[in-house]
Amino acid sequence: MGALNTKRLVGEIASQYGIRLDENDPAFAIVRLNQLAIEETSRDLIERMRVERREFEAAVQKVQERAGRYVAAEFNEGAAVLRRDLEGDIASAGLKAAELVEKVHRAHTRSTLIRWICAGLLSGLGLFGLGVWVGAHFL
Repeated sequence: MGALNTKRLVGEIASQYGIRLDENDPAFAIVRLNQLAIEETSRDLIERMRVERREFEAAVQKVQERAGRYVAAEFNEGAAVLRRDLEGDIASAGLKAAELVEKVHRAHTRSTLIRWICAGLLSGLGLFGLGVWVGAHFL
């Protein structure tokens, strides 16, 4: 706060209350003492508010850090569960694919076997028929 403007206060008191005061009146000493006490109290209050604000900011920082750790832990746990589920799904899909390949292989093997047996039987019948024809014509 600035210096006390005693001239303005003397004029204000005189116009409002009709009391004439001198600039050296002891009442101004009391007013100045009050002003100094208010300034000192204000400085103390401002400093306490600064300290409290710093403590509050530190507490907020701690809460943010804890919340961040908690969220990270929850995220990691969720990611691990998702990873396990995906690995299980991949393993299951691999087994199903292996089963399909086995079924296709069996079906392919069976049809190939049937074809070769048919080809062998037809070849055998053809050779037998050729032998009978050769035997009937040349013997």
